[in-house]
Amino acid sequence: MLIGMSGTVFGYILIGAIEENTPEETYDQFNTNVFGALNVTRAFLPYMRQRKTGTIVWMGSVGGWRSGSTCGLYCTTKYALRGISETLHDEISPLGLRSTCIDFGYFRTNFLNPGHKAPYESSIEDYREMVKKGVEALEAYNDNQPGDPVKGVQIIIDVMKGEGVAKDKPFPKSLQLGTDCYGVVKNAAEETLRNLEAWKDVTCSTEI
Repeated sequence: MLIGMSGTVFGYILIGAIEENTPEETYDQFNTNVFGALNVTRAFLPYMRQRKTGTIVWMGSVGGWRSGSTCGLYCTTKYALRGISETLHDEISPLGLRSTCIDFGYFRTNFLNPGHKAPYESSIEDYREMVKKGVEALEAYNDNQPGDPVKGVQIIIDVMKGEGVAKDKPFPKSLQLGTDCYGVVKNAAEETLRNLEAWKDVTCSTEI
């Protein structure tokens, strides 16, 4: 089993509005949270294919379902991981391998500590107050997250082994953990369905 730790232990949050995040900051965010995890996965896959067994676990986030205006580029890396994991699972499942993305809500880890957030100084006045409020919200949430990381890890182990809470359940291509994550994903799915129906006549009007 390979657990991609990018975005948890070794990841970080890039703070700021998208317009004011520099190209260098953007690359570094994706290099850590996406490209790093991809490179490790590519390194392990040949050995997994040889053994014809193995599971790759990607560390996703509630931010991969609903982006935040203070950390939009961080959230887009989590959207990317979801897509990569889903596609990879389709590619490797015929070989006896599996891939899943675990989308965590807010768990009480050190991820919101200062060392996991890139230093931020607003460069565009129009965004200053918005980002300031977002940073303050993250700081207030630190050490008050509702999720228990021990319980989260145990669920991942159960899913990988098909035991405990995962017994008799199908292997999930993605799994959401935390009541907060459940609420966000449910709302996102319902909003997507509402939008589909509201625009159905337009959406279905493009055939030749």
